[in-house]
Amino acid sequence: MLLLRRLMSWLVSLFLLSFVCIGTAQAAIHAVAAESSYGSMVKSIGGDHVDVVSLLDSPDVNPHAFRADPKIARDLEQAELIVLNGLGFDGWIEPLLKSTDGDERQIVRASDAGSHMIMADDNPHLFYSPQIMLATASRVASALETIDPDHADDYRANLASFQQSLLPIYGAVQQLIADHPNLSITATVPVYSYMIELLGYENRYHDIQFASMDNHQPSAQQVATFTDALKQHQVDLLIYNLQVNNRLTQSQVSTAKEAGIPTVGVSAIPLHGEDYAQWQITQLKAIGKALDEAGSNANHG
Repeated sequence: MLLLRRLMSWLVSLFLLSFVCIGTAQAAIHAVAAESSYGSMVKSIGGDHVDVVSLLDSPDVNPHAFRADPKIARDLEQAELIVLNGLGFDGWIEPLLKSTDGDERQIVRASDAGSHMIMADDNPHLFYSPQIMLATASRVASALETIDPDHADDYRANLASFQQSLLPIYGAVQQLIADHPNLSITATVPVYSYMIELLGYENRYHDIQFASMDNHQPSAQQVATFTDALKQHQVDLLIYNLQVNNRLTQSQVSTAKEAGIPTVGVSAIPLHGEDYAQWQITQLKAIGKALDEAGSNANHG
């Protein structure tokens, strides 16, 4: 009899523990990030308290050509926190926000969080600014505190950890400047402009970069000027977007390579599951490697 009572007591305790665990799992905040660059950051701030869905997370999709589907509307309907870039980069999400019910949900736009740091040309690729990403992370931490005040200390601690995780990016920037100072750079599209600005490099031929954005076609004069500049080696590096694959981009990259100009592909989202800092550092190192190899080839030419 005693053994039976102990067994029953153990089963009741086990049931209650399972119930608590299930309740805890169900309590996770449902967050939606328009792009995985922000999704990675939200997960860093929210930790185990947040379940994050990144809508744009495929390396095979051009962000400027992305189209929403019914599943995205359902994700937004259920979301307690939504994080997006803003400034038209993810304009496809704005009508969905208006059409889905969510009076109490928190919406964080990087374009609002970092409004005073946006470039004069309103370049929408804000995720390449670590400063804007940190400002956005601070807004995310505040939003999570509003949704889930019981874990406010966790969100603040995670924000501090995220801030520390950004420091190696600045270290990689400083190393690149030390190894390759005073460069002149151009790009097929203005995806990397915020990082180029942080590096202090000259960013040339803005007109064709913006004219080529959103899959638009620049003028014949713009293309001719840009092509001549590459052939005449008027820049030290060409940046191109790995997620934009069209004839113009292929031609520009090919022309640069034929002229001996190093080329480096970057992306609008982490392509291999990296966190935000790893993604930035990997690309900065790729630029350093390409410049090193170009310098070595020139010395042996």
